[in-house]
Amino acid sequence: MTQNNLDINNLSIAFRSGKGLQTVVSNVNLQLNKGETLALVGESGSGKSVLAKSILKILPEHAAVYTTGSISYAGEPVLAMNDKRLSQLRGEQVGMIFQEPMSSLNPLHSVEKQLAEVLYLHKGWNTKQSRSTVLDWLHKVGITDPESKLKSLPHELSGGERQRVMIAMALLAEPDILIADEPTTALDVTIQQQILDLLAKLQVELNMAMIFITHDLNIVRRISTRVAVMRLGEIVEQGNTEEVFDQPKHEYTKMLLDSEPAGVPNPVASDAPQILDVENLKVWFPVKAGILKRVVDHVKAVDDISFSIRSGETLGIVGESGSGKTTLGHAILKLTNSEGGVSYSLGADEARQALSSFDKKALKAFRRRCQIIFQDPFASLSPRMSVRDIIAEGLEIHEKVSTAEIDQRVIEVMESVQLDPKVRYRYPNEFSGGQRQRIAIARALILKPVLLILDEPTSALDRSVQKEIIELLKHLQDEFQLSYIFISHDLNVVKAMSHKILVMRRGKLVESGHAEQIFTKPKEAYTRELLEAAFGARAMVV
Repeated sequence: MTQNNLDINNLSIAFRSGKGLQTVVSNVNLQLNKGETLALVGESGSGKSVLAKSILKILPEHAAVYTTGSISYAGEPVLAMNDKRLSQLRGEQVGMIFQEPMSSLNPLHSVEKQLAEVLYLHKGWNTKQSRSTVLDWLHKVGITDPESKLKSLPHELSGGERQRVMIAMALLAEPDILIADEPTTALDVTIQQQILDLLAKLQVELNMAMIFITHDLNIVRRISTRVAVMRLGEIVEQGNTEEVFDQPKHEYTKMLLDSEPAGVPNPVASDAPQILDVENLKVWFPVKAGILKRVVDHVKAVDDISFSIRSGETLGIVGESGSGKTTLGHAILKLTNSEGGVSYSLGADEARQALSSFDKKALKAFRRRCQIIFQDPFASLSPRMSVRDIIAEGLEIHEKVSTAEIDQRVIEVMESVQLDPKVRYRYPNEFSGGQRQRIAIARALILKPVLLILDEPTSALDRSVQKEIIELLKHLQDEFQLSYIFISHDLNVVKAMSHKILVMRRGKLVESGHAEQIFTKPKEAYTRELLEAAFGARAMVV
């Protein structure tokens, strides 16, 4: 008979608020068997992370109330454990990788000190005694030249390195169970694949069970033994991964599976005019050294990139973090200094113009016709301005119109992005992530642009919300004949949106061409690596 490492029976959790107790997890029953991987899936706010933290009893004591049920580890009741026993459980028996490594690692302590602390707490070793074990684990998790990273602070590491340090920290004491809370969400597809391979390898070595929390169903299908689907604090369906994916029973599960980005972009008219030409664009940042701060080298963020876009066309720009995608988008709008040619004709009767010749007035007029939507809608929307004022701001800068006309234009553009105009006097914090992204799109659309630069517009959204935004963007493109530059590292989304693809790596153009050719017959090894990391065995299927 298979041993259950973990049993959760009829568990309900509530949080105290000004209105009394608010239930966030309701009547959950879960078992985790030795050596298996249980995927916990659901959208933001479904209760996944709350449930995971309850296993280690690390929810804030002043706020969380366990109203019913029990949690037991190897037959021992977790909720009845004293602080000393809980300290042993956390790390020795159950390790946890938190969602955001930068906020989970102490910014003031070195990598070595933070890893050695685990061994001090659970084995009583000092830093000197811990060093060889710490180095061994940094090797295991794939940190390059770990000796040089011992004294590094978290901000000196890349995103992938920080995540690897978090994995080492969670596994140093070789626990029986690992809880991984969205460990790959903020990572590029190639780094994501490396982390997944690493976790699978360590799971076998340690004969460890794993709870893997994610909203990415591609990952779930690749790594999990069983799946539990959460919605509004409840487990609505659970079972073997293959059964749940192939024969889902609950409507919510079916909706999640149907929310994977799919379809093809809107067709482009054969006579669509070319509206933007980029030729040999360069953005080099000088590296200065010495007392006189002489330029000794350059960081070549964008190096000799060329492409063109037609009216109603979407160009997908893909590549890992640091490849130069966002810098390229900023250079097109002259938000950063660049060299090379950018010319445009944003209307059928307009003569082609070169950005290099623009004065301040001409550049302002260009930016009205070519808008950008930034990666994080919450950070790019002023928390002190109402939605009405946020959307209207560009209009007030670029056009002299009456207050009544501004209000009418705001109402019209909110309706076009499927937002209720009645909410226009609310503030950004009162909206969901998907609604905030619609506000950001409305702010750009009110100026009636011809070209939109979309910088990771769906990266922070659940799959179902991503699908809504993709369908909205396609609808708007068809209605207004918009052209898009779609910047993303999510190849599923790019595939659903783009007519042409441009692959970047370390500022250089690796490969470009029609989307079908890139996805079915990639020429370059790096492109194939990206596709295989994103789609696995389905990489070569459109």
